[in-house]
Amino acid sequence: MSRQITQPVNQVRLTNVAVVRINRCGKRFEVACYRNKIVNYRQGIETDLSEVLQTDRVFTNVSKGQFANSSDLRKAFGTTDDEEVCKVILTKGQVQVSDMERSAQLENTQREVAAMVSAKCVDPSSNRPYTTGQIRDAMREVGFMVHPTRSVKQQFLDCVRLLRERDVLRIERAKMELCVIVDGEDEGKRMVRRLTEAGAIVDEEGSKGGRVVVLIDPSLYRTADKLAKEGRGRMEILRQCVTEEGDVELESELQRKSRRKDQAEAAERNEGIADSSDNDNDAILAGLSRRMERVARISGADDDGEGVGSLPQALDGDEEDERAAPAQPINSRKQNRKAQKKSKKAKRREREAVAEREAKAEAERARQRERSERLGLGERENSSSNTNGSEDDNAGEASPAAQRVSGSNGNATNMTLSGNLKACNTCGGTFGPAQYRAHFRSDWHRFNVKLKMKGATPVGEEEFKLCDSDAFFEGSL
Repeated sequence: MSRQITQPVNQVRLTNVAVVRINRCGKRFEVACYRNKIVNYRQGIETDLSEVLQTDRVFTNVSKGQFANSSDLRKAFGTTDDEEVCKVILTKGQVQVSDMERSAQLENTQREVAAMVSAKCVDPSSNRPYTTGQIRDAMREVGFMVHPTRSVKQQFLDCVRLLRERDVLRIERAKMELCVIVDGEDEGKRMVRRLTEAGAIVDEEGSKGGRVVVLIDPSLYRTADKLAKEGRGRMEILRQCVTEEGDVELESELQRKSRRKDQAEAAERNEGIADSSDNDNDAILAGLSRRMERVARISGADDDGEGVGSLPQALDGDEEDERAAPAQPINSRKQNRKAQKKSKKAKRREREAVAEREAKAEAERARQRERSERLGLGERENSSSNTNGSEDDNAGEASPAAQRVSGSNGNATNMTLSGNLKACNTCGGTFGPAQYRAHFRSDWHRFNVKLKMKGATPVGEEEFKLCDSDAFFEGSL
């Protein structure tokens, strides 16, 4: 008997699924959609539900294939029509978006913002737009982050404001070219005056009679429209963004740079003149204050009956002092700021260096106190010095091969002393030929080597015998 294989033919396998869910009346309702169609449906780009939904059924759990009951749909949505319920869930439900979809959405939004900035903003010096790559690099430098739910225009305005605040790029909104048409030449002149006061730039060549052509910032569009309506005229937009087009000519670029240089020099001269006038005013005020003080002192002396008639002499003395005073050099404001900034940096570095030295000295003192407390050398310091002195006195009487003489802790050199005695640079003692090699393998020498590497003062042999050397080699000191 042949075995027959039966396969289900009424199953719908859902692939590339994005689940939109909503909770109502204590129940969860879900619909299965295509991943890239939900945002388009909410933005109104896609209106056909068959292109958005994979199936027109409402689920309680899409992954398990559990459908919602009609009674639950009526209780939660007031209807049992699956199409109406799907529209509500698509509009108000929560969308599960993967990381890749979210990053792709943010990347598209950032690209749109950069393209809008490149299209509607220019370099004020050349009146030419920046490329999209330059804008994206500047956005990355200032740390501008796009928002997934805000509109592109709002983020465009925030990006331009942030770029101008951080001064990463010389950027401003491109001017709009408008034409205001009024009745009569007199009304045209009044309109020119009003638009100029509002901040518009009038094009003299294009303005004739009652036709006024102006360049304004896009933020002043409503103001210009209001002025045109008040003058009983009408306004037309000639160009949305006024930018320089075509290739850059070398001669025009050189002229533009020379104009910028002249403007910078003129601004610097104006600052210097303002500083000199401020210095002159300060000098005049200082002279007047000195004269007032001198007059007050003289009047006080006159009240006491002394120095009558000394006022003219005192004033003449003030004038002589002012004439004899050396003229103060007049520095520009930029030089003063630079010198002040430099002096602040020098003072800050000096304070940091002093604080670092004090911290190192305090740490060294704390370490020495801790070591002395651990070794108990506070009360035995005098006795140890006496012991060292007696050993130094008896060094000549003992045998050179068996006697160790404790020397100073300074930088002694390896040299041959009287007879065959040799000195240790680290420990400061002298030893015979047999003890010299054994000393470098001793715990006392190893202890002093570690102290020297830490920048501390080496200890004598008696002090080393009092300390716990094993604890030091374990890293507790």
